[in-house]
Parts: sequence; C-alpha cells; structure tokens
Amino acid sequence: MRRLLALPLVAVVALLAAGVSTAGREQMTLTCGTYGTLSATVTTTKNDHSVAWGTGKVSNPRLLGIPVSFSGAFINLNTGTGLASFTEAKGKGHGMHRQSTVLCTAPPVTGTAADFGIPGVAPNTPVEFDFSAQVVIKQHHH
Repeated sequence: MRRLLALPLVAVVALLAAGVSTAGREQMTLTCGTYGTLSATVTTTKNDHSVAWGTGKVSNPRLLGIPVSFSGAFINLNTGTGLASFTEAKGKGHGMHRQSTVLCTAPPVTGTAADFGIPGVAPNTPVEFDFSAQVVIKQHHH
C-alpha cells in the first residue's frame, strides 16, 4: 500500500508546500471555484512521509492558497471502477475551520496501473488519477 500511495502523495505535495531538504519548486495548474484556472507555484517533495500544509502562490492575480484538506482517487478507465483513494484533512478536519474554502482540482493524470504502481491490476490497464483540495484563498500582499 505504501508504494500505491507514493505517487499520489508526490502529486499532493505538489499542491502543498514542504519544508524538507528534498523540496523543489514547480508550476501546477488548478481550477478553483469562481477563481477559475490558476497557475500556482508550489513546493514539491519526494518524501512520501511528508504531508505538508504550506501555501501555494499565484502571481496573477496575487493570491495565496492554504490547503485544509485534499483527496485523490485512481480510476480504472476500462471499467470506471475505483481502484484506490485517499483523503487527508488538516487538524483532523478542524484546520482553519472558521475560514471559507474553495474546491481546487488538478487536471486528471493518466497512465497505466504499472506507471502508478497499483498492485492486483493488469500492468497495462489504463488508469486516471484525480486530485482535489479544499483551499482557503487569500490576497497575497508582498
């Protein structure tokens, strides 16, 4: 199960910032409610033990996104069946609970069961990974 969750956690932490030595920066496209499609600069980590809860930055408009929960699912594209899913909430669901959140989704990522390391499925089975996060969005003041 650890290997199965390694890729989604890498994708998740692409949205969420991490303060570890293996961290890097990259652009990620997200669609966030009435804000529409945004290009965010996020910190990534290759450490699947690091569930980070930092901010993502958007340059235009100048915004900060603070994640409070995230979820992901692997779907068998041949059958439409869910193969695995996960959900993680900041503060056991109480993180920033007085703030309004926006649902942000990433474009689906497709590959094979082998690409995602999904056991018990034929390696060449086409699979889609879907990712979303509930995010508090604030104006970014430099």
